[in-house]
Amino acid sequence: MRVLMCGLLGLAVLAGCGGAPAPAAGNGGATVDKARERETVIATCMKQKGFSYTPSVSLPKKSDANPADYAAMKADRAKNGFGVFSAVVYPKPPETQAPDPNQATIDGLSGAKRDAYLKTLNECRVAALRQVNGLKVTSVADYQDQMSTEIENIDKSLDGDPKLLELAAPFAECLKSKGERVTSEKPVALDARGVTLWSEQSERLGKAGTVTAEVARPYLAREIKSALVDLDCGKDFYAAFIPLQKRLTNEARVKYGFQER
Repeated sequence: MRVLMCGLLGLAVLAGCGGAPAPAAGNGGATVDKARERETVIATCMKQKGFSYTPSVSLPKKSDANPADYAAMKADRAKNGFGVFSAVVYPKPPETQAPDPNQATIDGLSGAKRDAYLKTLNECRVAALRQVNGLKVTSVADYQDQMSTEIENIDKSLDGDPKLLELAAPFAECLKSKGERVTSEKPVALDARGVTLWSEQSERLGKAGTVTAEVARPYLAREIKSALVDLDCGKDFYAAFIPLQKRLTNEARVKYGFQER
């Protein structure tokens, strides 16, 4: 099962994923309005319980580019393969974001006071999700469990889609005929196949951060070759899979109180 809480629908402090989002500029649409309303409810709840809290809403990075565009995918794979060894050969600087306006408050607390603040914040976030988004959640754990179930349901929908199943079979056969390893012909597994296999290869070389660009470069060359074969075999499959996956994921994001990507 794919990780939901810190990836697809991550909710900073609530889910225990670290840094909260930076304030957003502009309107951003209905989902941003909901987020602002939720943050206001949280701030009011915290104040009523004797804690300070500054509302903070972020805008996710949203690209107008078609993620299933074949030419764009081919150009990307020709340089980065599946994105495994390219991360070593072409390391990207860490993303920066404006500091969480509430972090100074949290850092200024210690021991029981800090625990009480975070416990209250989680309770207020859950209450806000119930009030603003209409979610029937009772706790952080319940919220996370529901999101985990949601991502499982997305995978089930993708793996049960008749069109994707129709396209997955020839995709898998093409890969096998090209000497590519196929462990499952299910749509979700086929989509993740390349990243999974090359990540395993990377792990065999050494722990994350220990493989140098010089060592990774020949592996990247082979990864690129494999990724281009994968794309050539799966051209029709990806054209159907990616838009459906994005739609289902965005529906889940909105349902659980986050903005579309």
